Amino acid sequence: MQVKQTLKWSAAALMTLSAGLAFGQGIDELVAKVHPNYVTDEMLLNSDKDQNNWMLYGKDYQTTRYSGLTSINQGNVKKMTPVWNMSFGVLDGQDSQAIVVNGTVYVTTSYNKVIAANGVTGEIIWKYERELPGDVYPKLCCDVVNRGVAVYKDKVYLATLDAHIVALHNATGKVLWDKKIGDYTYAETFTLMPMALRGKIIFGTAGAEYGVRGWIAAVNADNGDMVWKTYTIPAKGEPGNDTWAGDSWKYGGGSAWITGSYDAETNNLYWPVGNPGPDFDRHVRAGDNLFTNSNLVLDPDTGKIKSYFQYTPNDPYDYDGVNEMILVTTKGGKKVWLHGSRNGHIYAIDRTQTMNSKAGPIPENKCVWATALGRINFTKPITPANNCKPIYNWPEKDVVYEKVTTDIAPTLDGGKEWHPMSYSHRTNMAYVPVYNFAMDLQAKKMEWKRGEWYLGAKVLNFLAGNGAINAYEIEGGKLTWSRPMSEPATSGTTATAGGLVLFGDARGYVHAVNDSTGESLYSFNVGSGVHGNPTTYAVGGKQYIAYVYGSGGGGIWPLHYADWYKKNNKGGGLMVFTVND
Repeated sequence: MQVKQTLKWSAAALMTLSAGLAFGQGIDELVAKVHPNYVTDEMLLNSDKDQNNWMLYGKDYQTTRYSGLTSINQGNVKKMTPVWNMSFGVLDGQDSQAIVVNGTVYVTTSYNKVIAANGVTGEIIWKYERELPGDVYPKLCCDVVNRGVAVYKDKVYLATLDAHIVALHNATGKVLWDKKIGDYTYAETFTLMPMALRGKIIFGTAGAEYGVRGWIAAVNADNGDMVWKTYTIPAKGEPGNDTWAGDSWKYGGGSAWITGSYDAETNNLYWPVGNPGPDFDRHVRAGDNLFTNSNLVLDPDTGKIKSYFQYTPNDPYDYDGVNEMILVTTKGGKKVWLHGSRNGHIYAIDRTQTMNSKAGPIPENKCVWATALGRINFTKPITPANNCKPIYNWPEKDVVYEKVTTDIAPTLDGGKEWHPMSYSHRTNMAYVPVYNFAMDLQAKKMEWKRGEWYLGAKVLNFLAGNGAINAYEIEGGKLTWSRPMSEPATSGTTATAGGLVLFGDARGYVHAVNDSTGESLYSFNVGSGVHGNPTTYAVGGKQYIAYVYGSGGGGIWPLHYADWYKKNNKGGGLMVFTVND
């Protein structure tokens, strides 16, 4: 592969070529550098129209995970076969996905490796292997995972477990700059795919399980200099701080480790925020605990919070609200974001209407509808009548010090875990990977200590259950179809104009189903549990579907791996499929 081409022209040659061109007189040399796979702002802003590439976490800034490709469709997907498979060379959880620019695939692995490969053949072009400090591993909540690189200009950007942002040359993997942003010894760690947006790289920290005070930040894409940093937990004197008892805000959690969305029309950045700390002891942090379990609307140029919506105030269940936000417009013209929450509901939140809130001058967005994803008993039915706030079934389902509260539904994984849902412009439906389990909990008083677990739990038991892929109409949240499975849904979904919904499962099968009915059309065993997300791209007019696989990660399912591994193996890789004519 040609990495860089430098063109030098003599003065005589320039004179020959100057007809019709605006070359000035007296030029002795012209130098032009060719940057393969150069990604511009216009390319990213129009990524919803570009069906060949997959350049953003959710395919487009709206995070729809919808591809307009139709070459692989309901009529021929049964003929789909693997065309190449790339081993990552590392084990443990693989939460990534393939990012594709002009036929080059960029993918991350556990332990912060980055690999660039030919999207047609799988031949590796370059790889970057980061040496991580040995003391970072006890500061990681949920395995050594990463969710992918951002692509922008001639660079790819990696957010690392030891809290750096690294810029790599997209054609060689050479480190162009490496900036320490957070402090992993405090448990500020990065596991997300950063967002490239108008000259900035935007990202957030993990660490709520250690009592880290969460934040979202933006750095200059060219040199890594800090542009802005916004804490998700308000300090004394800031709007919303009075929703925290005493000094509990200092250890308040509110991680931001899933990539946000962006609306170019309004210049609004949408970013999800996770659970409060300690996770299960609400009694030491009386109040609504803003802005945990919330979605924030931010100014991407300054980081200023413009509005928000909170799903689970004063949460004692670890219903981490960090899941993605899909920006859609209903048939009636209402602009909403869709959010599948771990508290067991899918929501449509109005992007244009707000109301007074407990954050004072920062308004709260209005809820349009909410629909339960499965069995729910921690709250009475959630409705727009009180802006879709839970009405807790306390004291029956409260989490307290003196006893074990049994059969709380859903579990801390949801509902819906972090694995992203998708939206189809073809069907006007959202496709949600669902968990349907319950748990037993008992709270425990804990003292916060820097860099140590801060859960506030004495008993945490997971009960039997199952998973599903559910399809919902976005106009009112009606369930259209459900495809149950024996295990939780541990992969994100992708919808295509070919009438397919793509996903994987914890047993190691990748699937394609009918987007209107959920009917199974294709499955294939890749040999290890699937926790990453499928993406699709085209090269030379041929469509490919890429599945990242590799068992691991956090949550319920890894607790069962001891039995699963008695007859199955770990393994991480990327398997790519197509249909040959």
